[in-house]
Amino acid sequence: MNIQIYFNNKFIELSSNDIQNSQNQAIKKSYLLNDNKLNFNKIIDEFLFDPSNDSIKIVFSDLNTLLELFKSKFYYIEAAGGFIEKDNEFLFIHRQGIWDLPKGKLEKGETIKNAAIRECEEECGIKQLTITKQLSSSFHLYKYKKGFALKQSYWFYMKSDYSKKLTPQIEEDIDEVKWFSKHEIETIIIKHTYYTIRDVINEALGIRAK
Repeated sequence: MNIQIYFNNKFIELSSNDIQNSQNQAIKKSYLLNDNKLNFNKIIDEFLFDPSNDSIKIVFSDLNTLLELFKSKFYYIEAAGGFIEKDNEFLFIHRQGIWDLPKGKLEKGETIKNAAIRECEEECGIKQLTITKQLSSSFHLYKYKKGFALKQSYWFYMKSDYSKKLTPQIEEDIDEVKWFSKHEIETIIIKHTYYTIRDVINEALGIRAK
């Protein structure tokens, strides 16, 4: 399993696979870390601060160790959210001109499942949520204070039979909550959402990434 960490319109792929075995054509450079990992900071800094750099791949023998090393370099934030189904339609929120999935930061002492359900309820005004399975986490980097933050978002596939009117959480800049069919997701949402959300959609619906 590989992990993609997005930054704007490019990403870093963390992998324990052979450096020569990259399936993603967007990756222009690959780096093999040695055991002392001395070149790690230089690789990350070049990726972040040189706008001409493309997506890259970093390979180390242990993927979990590599991820923990990556986390240690940034201010680390955890969030959780849901991909919600009802009668073969799926719930999205519209925030700041982009279609998104409901999610938010974990509160102190809160489990990721409880956080995911709470955030979906708060942002969409929905109830009667049941988690059916956990999806892969998404990761993205963004500028934070004088440095960068790494957010890991935990995702859950949920179902609901809630039939009352949904209400967007206006104070979180959400102006619309809407159900979409799978076809509408493939033709509308995919073109107007974030890279991280595309990955969640593709996994949840079994869509082959393009």
